[in-house]
Amino acid sequence: MTATVDFGASLEEQCEQIWAATLEEERKLAEVKAMPPVIFLFDSYQRLTHLLLDVNKLHVEDIENDTGQIMVRIPFDHPVAQWIADQKARRARGEGDNVHVDVEKNGVRVSGRMLEKHVRRERGKRVLEVTFTTDYEDLKWVQCWSNPFLPAVFQFPRIFLLAGPSIWVLKTALFLNLLRLYSSLWQVPDDPLNPMSWLDGLDMSTWDIVIKPTTFLQDMAAGTTWCLFTSRWRTWHEAAKMILADCELSVVTRRWRAGDPEPWPGADIKDGAMVVDIVDKSGQLEGTANGGTAFDGLTRTAREFTADFLESTQELVTDSPPAVLFSDWLGTTKSHPAVHFPADMPGMADTDFASGPAKGVIMNTGGHSMPGVNEAISAGIQALGDIIGNQLQVGSIGGSVDTLLKPFYEDTVAAWMSAKLLSRLQHQGDSHLWEFFMDSGGKAYTLSSLMVLRTAVYVTKEWKSVTVDAHNTGPYVVGWAGTGHLYKGDRGSWEIAGDESGEIHVERAMKAILDWENGHFAQWELEFGTSTTDEDPLVGLMSEVEELKDATKELGVF
Repeated sequence: MTATVDFGASLEEQCEQIWAATLEEERKLAEVKAMPPVIFLFDSYQRLTHLLLDVNKLHVEDIENDTGQIMVRIPFDHPVAQWIADQKARRARGEGDNVHVDVEKNGVRVSGRMLEKHVRRERGKRVLEVTFTTDYEDLKWVQCWSNPFLPAVFQFPRIFLLAGPSIWVLKTALFLNLLRLYSSLWQVPDDPLNPMSWLDGLDMSTWDIVIKPTTFLQDMAAGTTWCLFTSRWRTWHEAAKMILADCELSVVTRRWRAGDPEPWPGADIKDGAMVVDIVDKSGQLEGTANGGTAFDGLTRTAREFTADFLESTQELVTDSPPAVLFSDWLGTTKSHPAVHFPADMPGMADTDFASGPAKGVIMNTGGHSMPGVNEAISAGIQALGDIIGNQLQVGSIGGSVDTLLKPFYEDTVAAWMSAKLLSRLQHQGDSHLWEFFMDSGGKAYTLSSLMVLRTAVYVTKEWKSVTVDAHNTGPYVVGWAGTGHLYKGDRGSWEIAGDESGEIHVERAMKAILDWENGHFAQWELEFGTSTTDEDPLVGLMSEVEELKDATKELGVF
């Protein structure tokens, strides 16, 4: 509360002061909710061109670790609509072909680039509907070369490998390839006749995409889960998708505008640069709420890996809540998510709850012998054949014998792996599904095969998907920390109406949706849990399998 309570006053006076402070706080939150979004339009060089205050319709979808969309619909005779539609004039004025947008609401800034525009008739009037893709789309157009320091004609080694704490690894992989793109190491720069353009890439103040620094030691101290990043000319998004999901990390992209606070101390970047950060809003390793009941409250647990590093368990954590929960700070902490939606809460829409048990207790993979096994058998057969051939005075026949026997012994010894999940087996009873096999493009008993087994456990684990529409009519403000209670990536808890067990579910917000129409208040909605509840779980499982097969094939090339 911002008001001060006089604890020396009478009990009645203290209650009146608390009530007045509560009303004042609710009034401020209501003002934040009622404030309409602000739309800024920029040209191809991120120069501010228009401020758009009146629209027929605005729809924003900001998706966790994926590309969202921004749709703006305005009258076609509007000056901004004419500016967007007249591409030739924009090009002639040196503004370029691209149109960029910023949508700001409750501290959130969602930026994007124009994807397409349509002129159509609506209620007898012409309107322009412009669709933008959010800035995350840029990360899908950055490829991670096998070696970003060498030209395309000579790429050695054949695959890019980087191991370490996940945030540092993902940022480093992206930075190295942005350095390749902006420095023009092996390509002609955009302005080859300007001598300085050959060195511009070494100055990050000219980059359109920059990485917020995180050192190896900082990420180690934070306790981030380790990962192995592999790429053979895959996009950064494709290579990072599985790591982000397993570690529950959030990619944050935000355009820096003149007048904003520095994204990090001493930052020297250009106006309009997209700052990429990867943050842990989950708190799964250090301890966070993962559920509970209405009778006992939330239970805080931390994820720990089993001895074989294939499974993870939840260990109970008991500690005191952080002091920030009792301060004037507006937001939610990852260790103690404070936003809760009771089943009968005003502004609470219908919930869609789905879940399924884990499948299989034994994970199998393989098909190719571990490195050195086939070679050792071949060498032994050839040596023995040569010795026998020489003794019989028929010459060296080891090579011929090896050729005949190779189909019988190749990939038969140390070619398969099988791991029983004891922790999962304890909860499956006597009747359960037994084995799950995942194809592997690499060799058994290698790092790639361990990755396959780990992913097999991940895609067959117990799953829960809950979608909750948290309308802006409720008590919480959807917005960036400091201005709103929670936003995409943050944890929230809720109850299911009619559930007699009183179970409290906790999930991260995976999608933020903003809708605004002329003459109406803007409404935020948050979707918690996975956003693919309508997808067949088997289809999603096979999609994960195919991604892993691609990665393990890359690892098997050497």
